[in-house]
Amino acid sequence: MPDARNPEWQVIRTSHASALIDSQAAALADLRPTPWVVMAPERTLCWNGQEYRFGPGLEGDGADPAEIVAAARSIATAGAGNEWWDGIAPVRLHPDAADVASSPSLASLRGKAIDCRMCDLCGPATRTVSGEGNPEARIIFVGEQPGDQEDLQGRPFVGPAGQLFDRALKEAGGNRAQAWITNAVKHFKFVPRGNRRIHQKPDAAEITACSPWLATERKVLAPKVTVMLGVTGASAVLGRQVTVSRERSRPIPLADGSIGLVTVHPSYLLRLPDEESKTREYTKFVTDLRMAISALAG
Repeated sequence: MPDARNPEWQVIRTSHASALIDSQAAALADLRPTPWVVMAPERTLCWNGQEYRFGPGLEGDGADPAEIVAAARSIATAGAGNEWWDGIAPVRLHPDAADVASSPSLASLRGKAIDCRMCDLCGPATRTVSGEGNPEARIIFVGEQPGDQEDLQGRPFVGPAGQLFDRALKEAGGNRAQAWITNAVKHFKFVPRGNRRIHQKPDAAEITACSPWLATERKVLAPKVTVMLGVTGASAVLGRQVTVSRERSRPIPLADGSIGLVTVHPSYLLRLPDEESKTREYTKFVTDLRMAISALAG
């Protein structure tokens, strides 16, 4: 086995680390015991001849190959405290609940989520859709799961329901750039129907499997207000069955001392059958969001 302190590194570049790891696992295994590094924008995965280790994404425009290899060697051979070290001990390719809970930052959490295999939804979905927004946010919005557009773009709340949410939040006096937006479940659950992918509600087991991601997001963010958009988001945060019509529009004390507020998911507004109902319910939705924003100043 080559000396990990002075290896001949093989550099593999890809636009998405997890896609290469999953599809080329056999090829990567064939590279052993030769040390290698997979370069990707979101993070770096190294095999130093003995173990896997993750580090931050290193590949950039005009990056010097020698510098990339030197940084990769630093990740793979150094211990905790090294400037490139991600705080993760020798890792599995697919994180478990303990790996998730140990994440020290939102960036670390996002990097681990790329390779999530904690339920079967990862198979049909295009990618994990992590939360996004202001890492200093004092308010977090929790929806159900990514939809079709979210799955394709890799961002939460960018489809029709997300656009409606943005409009309502602005009317309520909020600003998406100052909030954190996420979902209870991080993969899109659907059934194919012709050329379309039809949304399916995640079941209790899938919500439970995904719960470490949401719990750790909230732990790292420590928001003052958590807005639960719909029954799945509310059940995931509160840890119990929820009837939105009974619990919406009022502050709910949460176990960590912060404030929770339940309201409808914006997709509900899109499904209403007539304009009168849509206008009435949209106004109530904006009122709920305004209440949540006001709670920040309380």
